[in-house]
Amino acid sequence: MSIRVAAIALFSIFLLASCGGGGTEQLTTGQISGQVSVVGPINGSVELFVGAFPSGSTNATQTSSAGRVSSTASLSGRTITYSFTELPFGSYYIGVFADAGGSPSFYYKSGDVNCTAQNQIVSGLSGQCSFSGDAPWGTVSGSTSITGDWPAAGKLTFIGISPMSAPQNVLQFLVSESDVNDGRIHYDIEGITYGTYLVGFYGYDPVSHQVDTFGAFDNPVVISASSPNVATVNFASDFAGDPGTDPQLGTITGTVTLSSTLPGGLFYYVAANTIPPAQGAPPAVYEVFEDQLGGTSIDFTLSFLDDDEYSVSIFAYDITTHQATYFGEYDGTVTVSGGDSHSDIDFSADVSLLN
Repeated sequence: MSIRVAAIALFSIFLLASCGGGGTEQLTTGQISGQVSVVGPINGSVELFVGAFPSGSTNATQTSSAGRVSSTASLSGRTITYSFTELPFGSYYIGVFADAGGSPSFYYKSGDVNCTAQNQIVSGLSGQCSFSGDAPWGTVSGSTSITGDWPAAGKLTFIGISPMSAPQNVLQFLVSESDVNDGRIHYDIEGITYGTYLVGFYGYDPVSHQVDTFGAFDNPVVISASSPNVATVNFASDFAGDPGTDPQLGTITGTVTLSSTLPGGLFYYVAANTIPPAQGAPPAVYEVFEDQLGGTSIDFTLSFLDDDEYSVSIFAYDITTHQATYFGEYDGTVTVSGGDSHSDIDFSADVSLLN
């Protein structure tokens, strides 16, 4: 889906002939155009605007409405397309913002863009913004088990992510009963700025404005440069009441022996997948940290596993292309029963498959 906006009529890019003197009049205005992609969840709903701002200023030269967006609409892949014309020559930045009592509350600011006589038309600009805050961003993934009857129609149900510093600002990842798979909802939420968060499953009644908590992860979740993709945020939810503490379920531990050191520029994970694999993120994932990239073996622990049969493998994830490449797998399966632990799940990985 694309939101397309424009400001002021198009202008001629040619020199204008003078009516009386036979000379020419140089243009003193230019054009800036491009698009901004929206990623991640949103807090409620908001009326968005996009504007061209003089560098260092929060007073826009031109603005245009980008429409209202809400947590009930999918924002994945949505773009805001803009075109500002007849801008006086100068240095600008593009901002996506909400009107906060007469002053802009920014969700996105581009770098400075120079519009000059030598560079009258600046086009093809691109950027990304998230309602959670400025880049860099990470992801939170996991699942919640579901107990009880789904709430009545009309109530919004969502995985909520709240900054510890402002827990009332809940970023909402909308889910529905159709997302339940084998008694669980799996989620994978991108576009979350680095920080410390609370994660839970909530319901909201738009008539009474009542918020119900169905379940929550017991511990704060930290997204950082050393751990940008936090997986296995698993917790129990109960529509009838408090589901209690997070389930302490089965565990799988082992060692991956690498054929060589891992190349940089990728994220690496050891994962446990059900057989056959369920839709969404794996039930358990171990992230390989930076200090492990230089070695030739990786010790891993996979926790919070429900009773089931699992395969265990290692994969590389390219955050720019969102492609996963598997390059090693345990020869066999692991059956978790009664929350037991399984050790010595060792296997080899061929790093050359990443080339």
